[in-house]
Amino acid sequence: MPGGPKAHPKVEPYSGPSGGWGSAASVARILVQEHVPAEGSSTLAHQNRPDGYMCVSCAWAKPGKPHPLEFCENGAKATAWEITDRRTTPESFAKHSLTELEGWEDYYLEEQGRLTHPMKWNSGRDIYAPISWEQAS
Repeated sequence: MPGGPKAHPKVEPYSGPSGGWGSAASVARILVQEHVPAEGSSTLAHQNRPDGYMCVSCAWAKPGKPHPLEFCENGAKATAWEITDRRTTPESFAKHSLTELEGWEDYYLEEQGRLTHPMKWNSGRDIYAPISWEQAS
């Protein structure tokens, strides 16, 4: 798993307006970064809609008559991160102790991708170890 706490994302001050085309461009960049530009756009079309789902970030209410884009930039980014095609395996996850992972910032944990296999903390080894789907249910 690359990208532990020693790798730092670049953060720069922003003094431009919030919302508008700048936000649209930012959301588009995130959808491409997460490898879900088409799926993400389709998914966002159902976000905060009466027949859709509530925001995964803040649970924005579903209005009766929604606007064409009924979500904020942060909500769209959170949705993109949830539907990313990036995956991490139990083997790569088990290489790091829980003590080590607790020192990682949320950003680095998110960058590993989605865990797609059930795991359980092994307190004796201080790692998350794979378990069967039957054990997880």
